[in-house]
Amino acid sequence: MAKKRLTLSFEGHSIRMLIARGDQVMAWDVAEVSAAQMTQGLIADAPAVGEALAGLLAEHKVPRHLVITGLTGHRTLSRILSLPAVKASLLEEAVRHKARQEMALPAQDTYLSWQQIGQENGNLQVYAFAVPRALVDQHVLALKAARLKPAALELLPLALARATHRSEAIVVNLEEHSQGVVIVRQGIPVILRSVPSSGTGEQLAQRLERLAQELGRTAQFYNDSHREDPLGPESVVYATGALLESEESRASLARLTPYPVQLPSPRLQLPEGFPLATYAANLGLAMKKV
Repeated sequence: MAKKRLTLSFEGHSIRMLIARGDQVMAWDVAEVSAAQMTQGLIADAPAVGEALAGLLAEHKVPRHLVITGLTGHRTLSRILSLPAVKASLLEEAVRHKARQEMALPAQDTYLSWQQIGQENGNLQVYAFAVPRALVDQHVLALKAARLKPAALELLPLALARATHRSEAIVVNLEEHSQGVVIVRQGIPVILRSVPSSGTGEQLAQRLERLAQELGRTAQFYNDSHREDPLGPESVVYATGALLESEESRASLARLTPYPVQLPSPRLQLPEGFPLATYAANLGLAMKKV
């Protein structure tokens, strides 16, 4: 029998939990914390957030041996790096050197993660992303306070891209405290844009307008830098995030963009009435190979 997976996504002031077994979603829930404890997914008070997380888990029979958790994409950088072929023993240092050159990383304040994704014109292609140490360290402390040890940590924009279950996709995310755009080409999230917002004083129509503008800018940037593989009119926008849960909000967004807008189609069995857009990141985390 497939093992249960516990997934956790930290968004705004919310901790969203989803439990899956194999391809079946079993349960989901959410805990809210104060803005002083966590804002825009950035944890300020790890013990308090850990306590809230422990309370959430106490209400469910949750697996603690297979925990996959998602970090906000705010303040992170990602690049596809091209390096000359080097010996395997030298690749780690070569990647770090290239990342310092192209990503202007303050090494003492940043964690760098990378994966080789292929070769092009004799050069190695490496997908790398840098995450602030404080973001990761506070996250781990909160999990420890809840007596959890994660099997994997992942950026939420990467989880959203996986949730589409498509090798070519445009993903938009709209939450109370953030918005984002991810462009996926040949199975690789080539552009990750995650922008925090104040979460106050704006109507949904204004938020949708800002998201459409961000989508337009991101698509234009991609097309200008990938003239050999531009986004075509057949490209599909996959809507994620709590503010795109309603059909009405997705229809409003579609009127503001040149692309069709639809919900993702993850390879998981979802219960009737499941809030797909809200828990899209959790679904992507549940689909991660660990």
